Amino acid sequence: MTSPFLLWPAKPLERIYRDSIPPKDRIGKPVVISCAKNEFEGCLFGITANIDLHNVTLSVTDLESNNGTIRKENIKVNFVGFVHIVKNTPDTPASELDRLAPCDIPDPILDVDSMDIPAGETQPCWILVYVPKDTPSGKYRGKIIVNTSEGSDSLDLVVRVYPIVLPDRKHLLVTNWFDVERIAKAHKVKLWSEEFWKIFKKWIKLMAEHGQNVFLVPIHIIRIYSDKSGTFLFDFSIFDKYVELLFNVGKAKRIEISHVAQHEKGWGSRTVVFKKFRVVKKCSGETIEVPGEKILPHLLSTLEKHLEEKGWLDKAMIHICDEPTEDSIDSWKSISGLVHEWAPRLVRVDAIEATGFEGYLEVWVPTLHHFNDWYREYKKAMEKGYEMWFYTCCNPRGLYPNRFLDYPLIKIRILHWINYAYNLKGYLHWGLNWWRDNPFDGLGRDLPPGDTHIVYPGREGPLSSLRFEAMRDGIEDYEYLKLLEEEIKKVKEKLGDPARKIPFEQRAQELCRKVVQSITDYTRDPEKLLEVRELIVKEIITLRERPLALIMTNPPEDKVLTYGPIMIIVRGVCEKGCQVTVNNKQVIVKQNGYFSTWTGLDKHNRVVVVISKNSKKKVLVRQFTVRYK
Repeated sequence: MTSPFLLWPAKPLERIYRDSIPPKDRIGKPVVISCAKNEFEGCLFGITANIDLHNVTLSVTDLESNNGTIRKENIKVNFVGFVHIVKNTPDTPASELDRLAPCDIPDPILDVDSMDIPAGETQPCWILVYVPKDTPSGKYRGKIIVNTSEGSDSLDLVVRVYPIVLPDRKHLLVTNWFDVERIAKAHKVKLWSEEFWKIFKKWIKLMAEHGQNVFLVPIHIIRIYSDKSGTFLFDFSIFDKYVELLFNVGKAKRIEISHVAQHEKGWGSRTVVFKKFRVVKKCSGETIEVPGEKILPHLLSTLEKHLEEKGWLDKAMIHICDEPTEDSIDSWKSISGLVHEWAPRLVRVDAIEATGFEGYLEVWVPTLHHFNDWYREYKKAMEKGYEMWFYTCCNPRGLYPNRFLDYPLIKIRILHWINYAYNLKGYLHWGLNWWRDNPFDGLGRDLPPGDTHIVYPGREGPLSSLRFEAMRDGIEDYEYLKLLEEEIKKVKEKLGDPARKIPFEQRAQELCRKVVQSITDYTRDPEKLLEVRELIVKEIITLRERPLALIMTNPPEDKVLTYGPIMIIVRGVCEKGCQVTVNNKQVIVKQNGYFSTWTGLDKHNRVVVVISKNSKKKVLVRQFTVRYK
């Protein structure tokens, strides 16, 4: 007798569509997840209906191991909805797309309790596991249970918990701009009402859980009044409630005050002008518009003082005008100079489409393709001490990674490997929830599909998406690399001189570069990314084991070598009293633990360093790629 339905797991970062056919070798196989403590990790699985299925529900058991339990309260299992796109992202070859339009793309993670699945269709479902910080490492097992009116079945769920802990406060600075009016409208609440604040809190919580730690604060929520004498008065009550929510619920590392200026005749025009501000006359209640050049000298100096009094000044940034270009940079600089004159301690930040902002901008946020094309100039700015982020929006496209609905999910996750590879401290995107009329349909008519939003409105709060989950995974991958970097620094301190003088931390860069060779040359294979992520974990564990040792090769492991022949220089520091071999060659170790030598590669294109002390031995391997023609 044929089963009413089949259950099967997706591969990492693989989407499941309605017409997806379950691979025979995956039917009934377990969903397997590996993650650190204090990490969220998820995976898709499919329900393929052989007959019409009714009242389909999902549930999960606790996960058990010999060492402990991951309670089902830390696990979510949801149906995934579809979004219709009418056109694909322009300027993108088919090889860089997940599916050709028109089509329905699985993305929103729904908050429905049950659904029906027609015969012959596959329904994607999302399982998300959070591993608490105090969970013992090891392998945990449980069940995903699918009940229908036509029968029940289950999939095994296996979660392997690494012996590492991700930090609560992420190093990478991340902002997704959002619109509070759309939040209010979607949930049918009045803006700034008590009902709004309850809903808004849920949105901020979701953003924070997905790695966002920088939040846009609209400057217009500071209410402005004028008295009979024409003196401006500023009401910070909504502003303060808003910002307190960002710090208390969103765990914000920074806030960004919205733009005070704009291009006079739309984007790309040469002249930048101050925005106008609404002012309420106290005597009459009349609302008038006042030019920014009249308001801002008073508003910005008062704002700076207010931020200082609240203890927020060192966490605050302010935008000047969005996306200045080479045509408008001089006009933009004039405006920026005035903002700095009126509020000299406020850090300035802007998304930019030019170079040459020295002296007028502290945090530079070029688009990814501009950073790539004008890299030398941006690198010089970084060397001068300017903080560099990058942003994506409707650009870049094609070979570049971005968050579009029709792009493979790895093109989203890889964004934050690029952050690490190029020492870019932050990431900005304009579109958390800037959907048009219908967030679930008709995407791609005017902008690349998915550019406007990565989160959806649900019944009682926001809905995450497969893309938002992939983005969080990328942010967490960044933290894996930072953990490796920090673990190396700890070992350097324990080994003392000369370890402190050698940049062993470049090892994290080497591993990152196995995934990201350049901004457009990065792996499209999720298995490769996860293989390197696993290697990062192994290296962190190995670093903690005795004997303590660090090595560095020149050239580094991420460099593709051309046979000619090949000579590798190996330098390292180990505990005193160790013996060292490099590809079976005995190496002299100095009294301070330093050693160096040269070697070729073994028959497997490796450098194998063995460090021994008494009965303990550590083996460090560097695997090179060699091009013979």
